[in-house]
Amino acid sequence: MGYRKETIVKLNQDIREFFPYLTEIQPEDHTIHAGVSRLVMLDRYAQKDRELRTLGIGDIVLTVIKEDPKYPARGVGVVKAIDWEKESVTIEIEEEFRGTLEDEQESITGIIRRPFAEIDKPMEICYEQIARRVGTALAEPETDVAQRKKYAGLFTEQLKKLNVIPAGRVLFGAGSGTQVTYFNCFVMPFVEDSRGGIAEHRKEVMEIMSRGGGVGTNGSTLRPKHAPAKGVGGRSSGAVSWLNDIANLTNLVEQGGSRRGAQMIMLADWHPDIIEFIISKMQNPRVLKWLSENNKDEQVRELAQRKLKFIPLSRLERQMLETLIENKNTPADVLDYAQQTLLEGGRLEVVNPEFLSGANISVTLTDEFMEAVERDGTFDLRFPDIANYTPQQKEAYDTHWHKIGDVREWEALGYPIKIYRTIRARDLWDLICFCATYSAEPGIFFIDNANKMTNAKAYGQKVVATNPCGEQPLAPYSVCNLAAVNLANFVDKKDGRILFDELAETVALTVRMQDNVINSTPYFLKANEDQALGERRVGLGVMGLHDMLIWNRKRYGSPEALDTIDQVFHCIARAAYQTSVELAKEKGSFPFFTSGEAFINTGYMKQMDEDIRQDVLKYGIRNSHLLTIAPTGSTGTMVGVSTGLEPYFSFSYFRSGRLGKFIEVNAAIVDQWLALNPGYTRDTLPEFFVSAMELTPEEHADTQCAIQRWIDSSISKTVNAPRGFSVRQVQHIYERLYAGGAKGGTVYVDGSRDSQVLTLSNEEENSWDQMDIERDFGVPVKKTQEAEKKTDLRADRQDRNIGVEVGDICPICLEGIVEEIGGCNTCTNCNAQLKCGL
Repeated sequence: MGYRKETIVKLNQDIREFFPYLTEIQPEDHTIHAGVSRLVMLDRYAQKDRELRTLGIGDIVLTVIKEDPKYPARGVGVVKAIDWEKESVTIEIEEEFRGTLEDEQESITGIIRRPFAEIDKPMEICYEQIARRVGTALAEPETDVAQRKKYAGLFTEQLKKLNVIPAGRVLFGAGSGTQVTYFNCFVMPFVEDSRGGIAEHRKEVMEIMSRGGGVGTNGSTLRPKHAPAKGVGGRSSGAVSWLNDIANLTNLVEQGGSRRGAQMIMLADWHPDIIEFIISKMQNPRVLKWLSENNKDEQVRELAQRKLKFIPLSRLERQMLETLIENKNTPADVLDYAQQTLLEGGRLEVVNPEFLSGANISVTLTDEFMEAVERDGTFDLRFPDIANYTPQQKEAYDTHWHKIGDVREWEALGYPIKIYRTIRARDLWDLICFCATYSAEPGIFFIDNANKMTNAKAYGQKVVATNPCGEQPLAPYSVCNLAAVNLANFVDKKDGRILFDELAETVALTVRMQDNVINSTPYFLKANEDQALGERRVGLGVMGLHDMLIWNRKRYGSPEALDTIDQVFHCIARAAYQTSVELAKEKGSFPFFTSGEAFINTGYMKQMDEDIRQDVLKYGIRNSHLLTIAPTGSTGTMVGVSTGLEPYFSFSYFRSGRLGKFIEVNAAIVDQWLALNPGYTRDTLPEFFVSAMELTPEEHADTQCAIQRWIDSSISKTVNAPRGFSVRQVQHIYERLYAGGAKGGTVYVDGSRDSQVLTLSNEEENSWDQMDIERDFGVPVKKTQEAEKKTDLRADRQDRNIGVEVGDICPICLEGIVEEIGGCNTCTNCNAQLKCGL
């Protein structure tokens, strides 16, 4: 398996003596993964001796191998010596992780010395150990000893084969004896509009994140900026400021001992603070400057201007810029920057760049708004008219408004509403898509689509928000546990056949396993426990869809692939619902299930196969919801397949995260394909080896909509768009998703965090720097005269030196540190290439 016999013997002895609830390594265990996959397994999911009670010579350990404030790189090694007095360890780092070591001697020998504080000793170094622990633990809720033994074996076998991978919370928590939650997804109720309500909300968010859950919050019930706060004789600071306070918790709470927290913050399209919310996370000063000078809406211009501050040039900075301008070897783009900065006498920076950075943000879009966009109509920004409420109306507001959370419903109940502004709907739609194009946020959540299709309608509940990645639209206090079927295992790699029977069998066992999670997980908030046990929601998803399509010889996004996708997800949906009906016969329906008639007539169930609908009517159903598509970023990386339903971003790429920055990941499927198809080479792979950026955004969107048909919850999906994709084009993709029945979506334009196109007009939408297009796509384009000039300048300046060395402060942005990247001395902050070709 790759480990010395002595290492295995000692580890098993340590387990027997100190961790008897874990499983020992068996002779047949062999899955240790490699590279970043192995790091993910050992760091995220393996149980560890955190107190280092069993630490000894020859042990396998995880350690920090390169310090970084955001991405401290980690690696795997073997303990060579221990200094108990100085609490430090000498470790021989395995060769595949030595490239990150910065010290030259360390990188050659692999020998490093680290303090105990930077060491973790995993007690599970083979995936089979994790599979047995999790499979056995999740069989415990079965009714008797025979059933527990039977399903412990069946669950473990599915896990060992990598047919299904539970979400990280389950892999880490099940059978561990810890109090971390096995649920990934949580959504809070609407925030009660009072100081006490906000404080209670914050407390519960902290409880959830501290135990490993990701949380969604909808702040649409918070009164808008400058609305009266009569209790203290003042005015509200507004919904957005309070939501930022909640988002800041993410940076304070360590999640379940293994990762930082995650939050989703949402605000409704009708809320008076929606414009501030949309602009709130824009961190590009050039984009904000453009908005402040060019947007036709005075409020937008003012909000954008408030986010900017002007930093005058110091004498040293001015001298450095003048030197760059005088130097004939200065690259053209650097020269432009230097001249413009000198002309303006300083540079712009964003005020409070960390604002709302602790959360993903999304706008909840209503049918009312989308219809107004379509007909180019007006749209009211409005909120309960609390300033003019009678005492009885104010009491009703304090008691019931946060339970309803929708200004349309509130108005229908007869309570007065104040219209703060009437705007052209397309102007707001333009702003949403403008910011989404140039900063990748806000995301879009079609809340009415979600509520029309949720099974929760059958028991009188509605969707409030989603979890941080968007795949679970949930009611107040709802939770969901996740797992993913590995579709790569359900296709014959020789002839491309989809193995539907085997797939259905794995789905059935996984649904049972996930239903048991609900009884196995620790609970810490009574409201979550009541909701979880009441609706018994599970989220079965997939990973390896792109692998399946490749082995099936179908190009992701093609009509033929969409047909295959429809068949595969119909099979999954049918097997999941059949299993849940059988579980209802055996164990009873979910307690909130009161009417089979109501359940089978929800939006989703109306399209389900008629025989299943009739079985639900006759026997009930165990789980209110069964299906979702989560990102599976870490678990999919561990297994070595495409994550979630996403296509491979590339077949060789770099990944940044908890385990380090720019870790190279190579897709195993390429070597697997070449081994079985000797007529091909890496340079002649068939056309179905297509990457995410080679697909059109429409192909991404249509795949999401095709899958959504069979998913009762929602989908986490990124629509990748090329550099230069315009705001109008982004809008069309979102409108395509809405029309196709999607419940949400994210369009990510390549380079959007640093793009320069600042326009909505068709004339300006194609004004990207032509050299940027050449650089990014590697294809010739028609050059403008200015682009030709820049080409000549860059050619002239190749292999020249403007005197900036590695380790210097960048003379352009005065923030980044210069590092050698690809043969060029390059700023790590602004990416300026300052010294190339040496």
